Amino acid sequence: MFKKILVATTNFGKLEEYKKFLELIGFEVVSLKDEQINEEAPENGNSYTEIAENKAKFYSKYTHLPLVAEDSGLEIFSLKGFPGINSNRWMGGTDVEKNQALLNKLRNTTDRRAVFKAVIVYLHKKSLVRFEGELYGEISKKPQGSMGFGYDPIFYIPSLNKTFAELILMEKNKISHRAHALQKLVSYLKKYQL
Repeated sequence: MFKKILVATTNFGKLEEYKKFLELIGFEVVSLKDEQINEEAPENGNSYTEIAENKAKFYSKYTHLPLVAEDSGLEIFSLKGFPGINSNRWMGGTDVEKNQALLNKLRNTTDRRAVFKAVIVYLHKKSLVRFEGELYGEISKKPQGSMGFGYDPIFYIPSLNKTFAELILMEKNKISHRAHALQKLVSYLKKYQL
């Protein structure tokens, strides 16, 4: 029998990534929409961990289900970690516009190293546990690929000679920052919750 777990995101791409991991160990992943939660958690905090914890606590007021919340971001070395925890909020507009704006910032930069970071928080009753993941790569010269979301088209993985947006979900789920954190969450759930 499947146990329900709420994944506190409105991002369909993220939801699909969570499903691939959690359904394998007997969880039915439900979204905020499925639970008819229309409130949006404020992104408060000075780190990925703080923001994820605050999101988890916010949504726990609307459900009795175990839930996961996350915060993630892209940090570019030559921009001193920018956009970081503000990856989703540093400017308005579409993902395409944000990607182009970042490429413009790096136009004359040779150091294009970057890291994707993710912190997932699992909250059930009073138990709150954190899982972290990261992936190092580079910012490409131009967007490539049509899969994924966010900064995936400009995040280049030298060992694969592809951007994130050129990987199918199965490939992405082997190496992504979120996948690394999700693998730790899955290990925890298998050990303590099933």
